[in-house]
Amino acid sequence: MTIASTIVGQINALDKMAFWAWGTKDVVHMNDGLKFKTSGMVKWKGYVYVKYDYGSDLYSVIFAKVRKNEWKVEKTVDRVFCEDLVEIIDQQVG
Repeated sequence: MTIASTIVGQINALDKMAFWAWGTKDVVHMNDGLKFKTSGMVKWKGYVYVKYDYGSDLYSVIFAKVRKNEWKVEKTVDRVFCEDLVEIIDQQVG
């Protein structure tokens, strides 16, 4: 099982409607996590990158936008436990 699949499973276990509520699209399974775009009726539209940190066995959640073909990080939340993923993403995305 890949890290991205594990993250999807953890988020779905916490809230089955989370990905739908965030207007998730353009999902990319990364080697070290999961990246997706939020859209629709949310307060913040952009990319969410849930990145696994092997050393701490925790996640970093990176919120970014692409402007002029350049990745611009707007906010990073480090040391996130899996049970806090939905809450952290909800706080930013809405």
